[in-house]
Amino acid sequence: MRIPAPHAKAGDALLKMPKVLVGLQTASYEASAIEASDDIGPVPLSQMDEAPGPSGTYRDFLTSRPTQGDVTVRYASNPRSVDSETRNGPLFDLRAQAGGLIGAGVYFFALPADERIYNIRLHWDLTKAPAGTRGIWSFGEGDQSVVGPASQLAFSFYAAGAVKSAAQDNTFGFYWLQEPPFDPAVLGKNTHRLFTYMARFFHDAPGVSYRVFARANPYPSGGGTSLAHSFMFGYGAKGETIGDGTDMLIAHEMAHTWPDLSEESDDHPAVAWYSEGTAEFYSVLLSLRAGTIDFDRFLAVINAHARDYYTNPFRALSNEAAGKLFWSDARAQRVPYGRGFMYLAKVNGQLKAKSGGKRSVDDLVLEVLERQRHGEKVGVPQWIAMVVRELGPGSRQDYLDMVEGKTIVPSADSFGPCLKLVRTSERPFDLGFDDMRLGVVKDLRADSAAAAAGLHEGDSIVSLTPRAELQAHEEAIATAVIRRDGRDMTFRFNPRRPAVEGWTWVRAGKAPLLSCGL
Repeated sequence: MRIPAPHAKAGDALLKMPKVLVGLQTASYEASAIEASDDIGPVPLSQMDEAPGPSGTYRDFLTSRPTQGDVTVRYASNPRSVDSETRNGPLFDLRAQAGGLIGAGVYFFALPADERIYNIRLHWDLTKAPAGTRGIWSFGEGDQSVVGPASQLAFSFYAAGAVKSAAQDNTFGFYWLQEPPFDPAVLGKNTHRLFTYMARFFHDAPGVSYRVFARANPYPSGGGTSLAHSFMFGYGAKGETIGDGTDMLIAHEMAHTWPDLSEESDDHPAVAWYSEGTAEFYSVLLSLRAGTIDFDRFLAVINAHARDYYTNPFRALSNEAAGKLFWSDARAQRVPYGRGFMYLAKVNGQLKAKSGGKRSVDDLVLEVLERQRHGEKVGVPQWIAMVVRELGPGSRQDYLDMVEGKTIVPSADSFGPCLKLVRTSERPFDLGFDDMRLGVVKDLRADSAAAAAGLHEGDSIVSLTPRAELQAHEEAIATAVIRRDGRDMTFRFNPRRPAVEGWTWVRAGKAPLLSCGL
């Protein structure tokens, strides 16, 4: 990497990278592994780890002397080793797959520590690679040039090798290395259609690009991560991703491209309800409007979101308290998803009711985006001012109640006249251990059905009933084949806790979809 004239003084941070990010250990090089030189020769580097922050710990690489002219740095990275016991998490790590490499730059890049805007030129040297090798970046295939901060290199995706693609044109592509257990051509086509609709809804400029990367996991679960106008998702051997399905996972992550609230410093928990809530809300709503799902699927997904919210054992935690547990407990990490979705559904119904159907949460979300595009910082205070302007002073307390974890009951007409809200009771799903790591029993909860059935901390999981099957029916029994001390043992249990009350939506008559106001 060549950095134009950084003018670093002795002791300045020339490069920076996360050592641990949202619980994931990165390549986190030692300073001795990085060669740096400038116009007068080698520039020895030392390292200093910063104090841990809410999302992780960063490592700075400091210069031993003032730099002169351009600085060139060289270093090498190995892909992360993963197996059946690897914990599922954000798709930041670089992995070897099907003879190629796939991952995010934030795992392996040590980058300039400043916030300058650079002319970034990315070059793939494939001269020693097999014929047919492709290099794909979030910003396009092959050599690319973009203007932006160095962080664009970190927070974007890369794939190299015999990369296959579908629905590819100048602005969109769907890529994978290992053949998946689903039809990538069909999924790619539907994803392209939905992205086109979303980009138009959020008033994006014509020709904006987007790329989707898929990779296989050696464990039976999946998930996704959204970065610079791109998204990567992982899937298990049988195509496992999330309970709502691969299409909803992709729709959720694509929606992350647009709505966001400005946050103070590194206070992600304060705005996670908005980033995750809008992604949940618009992934399903815009899929319905775009015609990639039907009304029955729409109803099933919004009820799954409601169920996720009401049955979450951390539902009553404040945003701040839940945020402290995000990267240690997957259940806490789900709090802003359900909470944000239910709050936005409530506000949507309130706006429709007050305006006679002329206003909706669409208007507020698009206003936030437009103000941000004009350079305005729009965060929590501005959001509160907007809802108070639309709904009156009582909406401020509604917001504060949401932040503090008070139970949200959505408006009766949150999704128009075709659906009505009814009270329900459901036993929360609880696997009993860390469900982000399904190759081994970790963090077993002593009061869980899994523990009562005989599972032990550290048991290797040979096989387990798919989560989607277990979540579909309250009476479903989990069958776990466990390897302990060289022996395989089978355990069965119902992964549920005592019932809690909540709300769900049901059809109200048989009005045609066009009259539903969705």
